[in-house]
Amino acid sequence: MKEKISDIIYDAILKDIVSGVYTPRDFISEAQIAAKYGVSKAPVKEAMHILASEGFLVSYPKRGYMINIYTGEEINKIQEVRRVLEELAVRKAIASATDEELNALRFYHEESELQYRPGETVNTKFHMGIARLAHNDFLEEALYPLLIKASVYNITGKPDTENFDRIVDAMLSRDAESAVQRLIEDISLT
Repeated sequence: MKEKISDIIYDAILKDIVSGVYTPRDFISEAQIAAKYGVSKAPVKEAMHILASEGFLVSYPKRGYMINIYTGEEINKIQEVRRVLEELAVRKAIASATDEELNALRFYHEESELQYRPGETVNTKFHMGIARLAHNDFLEEALYPLLIKASVYNITGKPDTENFDRIVDAMLSRDAESAVQRLIEDISLT
């Protein structure tokens, strides 16, 4: 099935937001994006509307869209929700994942920078990997936008792959309490 143009534009804008091409408070317009990608305004409008509904953009009629800025309090609220969702993911993954599946979370030791979704960083891929092992699509769906919002504001900075190893080691030992503690240490507040 052919991907919709609006989906391609959505992915491109989100990737540009996450990678820092656009920074908080930058304004972008439908005409600007349409010209950049050589498409009509209709799919751009659809993509930007979705990004605004997800909180990545703020619509200003007749002016365009501003890249959204979250306050420290809002970021802390995002991180609080992440903690709850990711604790559930860790516990479910420990209960159902094989050792091989858990060890596959150590992908960051490889050179690959494969991205599954636009703007997905090593940190995002690691945390989504845990969520995928929970085998709950709704959990993944709820967690992904929170991770992307956190990555836009570089909450975690450079990923702590040593802590990732400690999380995986605890999960392999089926020690949920230790894995959750390591996870909480990894999810910081501003």
